[in-house]
Amino acid sequence: MTDAIDMRERNWGRWGDDDERGAGNLLTPERVAAAAGLVGRGDVYPLGLPIGARTTPVPPNRPGPQHYMTRDGGDFAAGLRRKGGFETTDGVVMMGEHVGTHVDALAHVGDEGRLFNDHPLSGVRSNGAATCGIEKLPAIVGRGVLLDVCALKGTDRLDPQYVITDDDLAACAERQSLTVEAGTIVLVRTGWLSTFREEGAAAFFLTEPGIGMAAAEWLAARDVVAVGADNYGIEVVPTEDGRPGPVHRALVRDCGIYLMEMLVLDELAAAGVPEFLFVAAPLPITGGVGSPLNPLAIT
Repeated sequence: MTDAIDMRERNWGRWGDDDERGAGNLLTPERVAAAAGLVGRGDVYPLGLPIGARTTPVPPNRPGPQHYMTRDGGDFAAGLRRKGGFETTDGVVMMGEHVGTHVDALAHVGDEGRLFNDHPLSGVRSNGAATCGIEKLPAIVGRGVLLDVCALKGTDRLDPQYVITDDDLAACAERQSLTVEAGTIVLVRTGWLSTFREEGAAAFFLTEPGIGMAAAEWLAARDVVAVGADNYGIEVVPTEDGRPGPVHRALVRDCGIYLMEMLVLDELAAAGVPEFLFVAAPLPITGGVGSPLNPLAIT
């Protein structure tokens, strides 16, 4: 059921030759206002992982989050005194842009030396990205839908290396009486995050179920803004043709669609609310190629 579309450089020039925001342009005020109308009960579902040494999955090629205190209760117990008896604590957090729940900037993925919209990959240097940095995306606020592939397959966790197809996504949408239309933020549940909780980081990062190229084409044909999942890299690993990151190249680099990785989706799925107001704002890191994210689904 693959949509016959040309993915290569699909949205280049669509919003102007200088555009650095990509599919974020689809989040018009009218669409945001319409998405706000989905809020009825006022229930809020946090979709972000806790940030901590034991709670954050960290791939072997990236440093883990560090949290240390610059002033704590021990300082006051040891005799620290401040003017007027004012007692405050303070701390520092250090973490990678792509550790834990996060969003990829359009500067994160290049191919043939070019980023989205023909911006040069050479513009990403040691001081950050000259173009397509994460600060160009102020927020992701709009209509969110959950395509629960686990529920479709009758399992709590998809098998390792399971390729989610376009037919799977279409069947999820039909089963949940959903339409995936332009400007939608699509969340895909694989159940894979439970591997980290039950088996540890090594098993979690060894492989994963995820979307394949036919599913990527299905999403691009529907003009989605962003795709999020509860695995570490959105796409199936190993990939279908053995090439590294074909879905990343197609969605981020060619279409300007944002990818959000390591979302927590089980509670939202259990609530049985497949459509919601999705709210997330990346840190406005100047030249950042990604950002930690604390997404919310509001019903």
